[in-house]
Amino acid sequence: MSAVVIRAFRPTDALGTSELFRRVYGDHYVSPDVYVPHMICQHHQHRQWFSMVAVLEDRVVGHAALCRPAANRDDAELALVAVDPALQGSQIATRLGRQLLERCEDLGLVRLSIKQVTSHRYSQRLAQRLGFHDTGLMPDHVPSPFATAQAETIVVGCQLIGDHHRPLPQVQWPAACQWLMAPLVAHFGTTFDDAPTPTQPLQISSLPGRIDVVAGQMSRHLARQLQRLPAQWSISVRLGLRRQFPDDYRRLMAAGFIFTGMLPLEGELNWQALFHRGAQARQLDLHAGPMQRLHDELQAHTRNWRGTRVSSAA
Repeated sequence: MSAVVIRAFRPTDALGTSELFRRVYGDHYVSPDVYVPHMICQHHQHRQWFSMVAVLEDRVVGHAALCRPAANRDDAELALVAVDPALQGSQIATRLGRQLLERCEDLGLVRLSIKQVTSHRYSQRLAQRLGFHDTGLMPDHVPSPFATAQAETIVVGCQLIGDHHRPLPQVQWPAACQWLMAPLVAHFGTTFDDAPTPTQPLQISSLPGRIDVVAGQMSRHLARQLQRLPAQWSISVRLGLRRQFPDDYRRLMAAGFIFTGMLPLEGELNWQALFHRGAQARQLDLHAGPMQRLHDELQAHTRNWRGTRVSSAA
């Protein structure tokens, strides 16, 4: 049998790449672009994707990409990972990922993120092998690529390239989350420099399975308004991470939310804090102990919060 060759994507690979995603995910992959070879080529032409493919006897059997919204961005997401079902377990995804990491500096990238599905451990083990550090949990975040009824919960990972830095603000972390933040502070470091005052307006979007809230800061008035949203809604909040985090944390906890970690803010050196209220009930067996603890605390918090709501309404 011929050896699997890992190389950079070519336009002639677009059809084979699209067929690969169908073999792996059927019609359920979260990004519809992978089903349209023309879109695959267009993303590469605009330098929004940089892909590596695994080829066996002229057939595309593996794919992974560095994805960024614009060619001049210095951060990207390692995504669009697929390996032919007949070859899974043969380290092809790891080889693709390592080849991409070796290209980061030439592409001008200084930091990477990865979103790991949690319905199985494969992507989580891959992220660990490639050197990513888990930073947070995004509950019920995207439709599952495996056609399950529940939305997929995501583990967020981050990696810095070369000697680049992405420090966290100097924060007096609340006691309840020090177990999570202390190792991340030790890895990413801290800065006393205040992040620029957020100019982005409050955004609220209705997405499959949840309401998505993005805010630069959390005032008492906004926290109270979020608290009054319907109890049956599943609500995620991405909030600018700043030195006033203890105040933001206290206000959102009082509004029924729980802290689930942090996310690197796209296109900037800053971070966003993640909060959630009303997660779906589910059991997950996660690869990383801290992420398992976050999930278990989220589930316990959700049960207690819903129980309190029922008691209040009685």
